[in-house]
Amino acid sequence: AGPGFSWAKGRYKSIRGEIVSDWRVEGERFILNVVVPANTTATVMLPTSDSGSVMEGGMAADKVVGVRFIGVENGKAAYSVGSGSYEFVSKFGG
Repeated sequence: AGPGFSWAKGRYKSIRGEIVSDWRVEGERFILNVVVPANTTATVMLPTSDSGSVMEGGMAADKVVGVRFIGVENGKAAYSVGSGSYEFVSKFGG
């Protein structure tokens, strides 16, 4: 998310399949939807330093099978995910 932007969408047809990402800001919440193709892993970066606020599919992200917390760097929380569809929600900023 950057100044003046409140949402974005993108798709990329990779050799492994289509990668999809869309995000939006709703008040103080950042919502990110990601689709990772089969037999692929991805690093997901969320614009928050409060990793405790990050949810995936309505559960704390660190409790979700297939989602691994990497760490927080420069105000961004990083997670490693395997193939599948994900909806991350976090506190925006903070």
